[in-house]
Amino acid sequence: MILTIHYPNYETKKEIVITSSFVGGLLYLFLIIYQPFGTSEFEHTYKYLMLFPYAIITTCSFSIVTLLLTKRARKWTIGLELSKIFWILLLISILSYFYNSLMLSKVNLSFENYLYMFLYTSALGLPASTIYMMARYIYLSKNNETITTNNKSNVETTSLDIKKGKGTLYIIADQGNTHLHIQEEDFVYAEAADNYCIIHFYNKGIIQKEIIRVSLTTLLNQIQTDTIKRVHRSFIVNLEMITKYKGNASGYKISLENLEKELMVSRNYIESIVPIIKMVVTRP
Repeated sequence: MILTIHYPNYETKKEIVITSSFVGGLLYLFLIIYQPFGTSEFEHTYKYLMLFPYAIITTCSFSIVTLLLTKRARKWTIGLELSKIFWILLLISILSYFYNSLMLSKVNLSFENYLYMFLYTSALGLPASTIYMMARYIYLSKNNETITTNNKSNVETTSLDIKKGKGTLYIIADQGNTHLHIQEEDFVYAEAADNYCIIHFYNKGIIQKEIIRVSLTTLLNQIQTDTIKRVHRSFIVNLEMITKYKGNASGYKISLENLEKELMVSRNYIESIVPIIKMVVTRP
């Protein structure tokens, strides 16, 4: 079914803000150039200034909904993307309705008037949303190619067995009275913090973290697999979660699925780790 087809959703906060601002700016230009839906009949000394809040409303709505929704889902689909667009248009219509009623038209609030605003918003937003989805799909597909079960490699020494449901990782604290069980495909990365490790993992599709008293070396001995490797003296990473990488022989940085933070691949691990990364992810 088309709604269940994978849709790339990797965007940094900076990219989300830029995209949202761009959409808001385009809306403002459209309003002042074409002046649709009775805008041309609106007379005011500072007309163009009074129309600018619509751009702010659009920008904020795009940013808020995108940040709230896309970062909570592990696997993003076309259906979820369409749902996101709906919530964006709904929020824009609500905020625009109150702004128009209270500041511009100064009419009594009514559900009927709101329906008109929702129809106006949809008439403007649906064509733009279609173009937005297509352009975003093309852009993010090139920068966010993920590992699939059909990935094949001819490099014998570094080939990966990329399959879901491999098994359970059993993490036991140094004292032995604390433990954590995580499915291998749900493990994202671990970060050393003095005598502790911060474990980042998925639980029902949402990223969570647990702090356990265990050294990174001990943790590595407990969970290391063909796809879970140490990449830095402070990090253990599930290589299947890598979406982008950049760098050179002096050091590499990697981006992980649905995380803003970039992790370092230190020089000591470049020779063993980077060839694997190059096999399973597209460089931006």
